[in-house]
Amino acid sequence: MPSRKIVATELASVLRQISHPDRIRLVLKLQAGDLTVNALAEALEIPPTRVSQHLGVLRAVGLVETESKAQQRVYRLSQPELALWLIEGIDFIAHRLGRASATDIAMAKDLWQQEASETVI
Repeated sequence: MPSRKIVATELASVLRQISHPDRIRLVLKLQAGDLTVNALAEALEIPPTRVSQHLGVLRAVGLVETESKAQQRVYRLSQPELALWLIEGIDFIAHRLGRASATDIAMAKDLWQQEASETVI
């Protein structure tokens, strides 16, 4: 029984850390591979300072890794499968997305899946 409690606690911690819409979008964008803060900020239309803050949270729980390349620091998912898991989660919550039409939901999922199929094996 204690092992289930440990796993449940860890899962809850990870879910808490990705529970912000910007962080979910960052995870899904990072499935494309190594990206800088500025590239992420531009792609997601989020200020770079906010991107950095969210990446810090994701990095603290081991969901994101960093590497220095030349003069830049790039970020990547430590486990790219996380993005696929989030995409699959759309089906689970689709009935709760009252503000989004079925077409919007399908389009978002299709776009994220296309990006995933190009990068995650």
